[in-house]
Amino acid sequence: MYRHQQPERKVTVKTLKTHGALGALGLLLALILAACGGEEPTPTPRPAATPTPADTTMQDTAEPTPTPAEAMMEDEPTAEPETGGDAGPAPTPTPVPAATPTPVPPDPSFDAEGYFSGKTLRMMVGFNPGGGTDAQARYMSREWPQFIPGNPRIIVTNMTPVVTERNFVWNSKPDGLTLAIEASPGIFDQFTPQAQFDMRESTMIGITSGKEGLWVIRGTMPYDCFESAWNSPGPTLTIATSVPTPADLGSDVVIGWLADLFNVPVEIRNLAAAGSAEQYLYIERGDTNSWVSGTLWDQFPRTRPSWLPTKFVRPFADLSVPGFDLGHNGQIDFHCPNVADAHLDAEQTSIYNAMRGPQIYAAKNIIGPPGIPTDVTAALRKALADAMADEAFASGMQRFTGIKNTFTHGDQADIELDQTVEDFIANKDVIDEITLEVFNKYVR
Repeated sequence: MYRHQQPERKVTVKTLKTHGALGALGLLLALILAACGGEEPTPTPRPAATPTPADTTMQDTAEPTPTPAEAMMEDEPTAEPETGGDAGPAPTPTPVPAATPTPVPPDPSFDAEGYFSGKTLRMMVGFNPGGGTDAQARYMSREWPQFIPGNPRIIVTNMTPVVTERNFVWNSKPDGLTLAIEASPGIFDQFTPQAQFDMRESTMIGITSGKEGLWVIRGTMPYDCFESAWNSPGPTLTIATSVPTPADLGSDVVIGWLADLFNVPVEIRNLAAAGSAEQYLYIERGDTNSWVSGTLWDQFPRTRPSWLPTKFVRPFADLSVPGFDLGHNGQIDFHCPNVADAHLDAEQTSIYNAMRGPQIYAAKNIIGPPGIPTDVTAALRKALADAMADEAFASGMQRFTGIKNTFTHGDQADIELDQTVEDFIANKDVIDEITLEVFNKYVR
């Protein structure tokens, strides 16, 4: 592959100012991948509000359905949260750097079995039923309790949008009985106006998958891989996401940035909901003709087994972290190259990592509110590590969800999350400028 010589564009001029600062995140991502196989002071975030007991956005669900197809297609209603007031969105909070906590050794007298025995653990999901995050939560609700001392019951609760769910977990009692399984590290979510949380203070239990990202297109589009769309007059590639404000664009900013860098016709459609459950419908109905996501490549053979063999959708771009190859998913090979490896130079890769890394370095991960006691946290981290080390559990979850396992222990995942947030904050001013330009140019 030859390296594309980009035209001079306003969005990419900032690369000259960011190379040194962005290098830290690029190094971090490289270390993470290997391990797994602002200049001004920032204001303190707004105080968190305590949720009322009668939160109508929650829908408790029973134990997971017995088959993957049923779990993935479950049609359970989930109420949208009420919107508050007409004063407009609050300024985006930028939390101050978190102090490094002093590790407290576990109490050898702590009775983990007695603590969890007879309890019910609520596992929150920030998306509607039918997607990969929901499927993993349901599998874990059935299979993970046997690895937790005391074998507590786990129920799944869907709450949308994801920022509302993250706020709920953040404000929950720190007893280890309210956790969330998330589809990203939450770093972009942290800097939206509605956020009440700082991911550096959340309790990370562990990462079960991550590092991968993809862009697929409908088979009717006249493109092969990403480079075939460079300097194209059309047709336009349309993707769906929920972006009422530039701050909500998150990691999808990289799509507009790449489109501008290589002159690719792109439109980002702002829709009310854009989780996996909705995305399947959008692309099937023709509302969109492409899809950018994280852990879908190995899910397609289970969730839509006819799509790839019939070329209803086709690979377009590997948007994983540098050095990661999506590979073969049991049906076809993702033959399109990793965009960062094939088409970006070192300076561009640093910017790519800063925008993409906070979304994909950790995909499915389990977190809790801040302040969970050390002994409870240690017990949950060990329970997750034991489960992921168990061949029956790990292979069963991968078969059930179609998501590759790339486990990171909670102790290490906590360090990685803190560092990634810090690196993002260090480069946030530049990313905000790029985000605003991408939003104004590509979001419709």
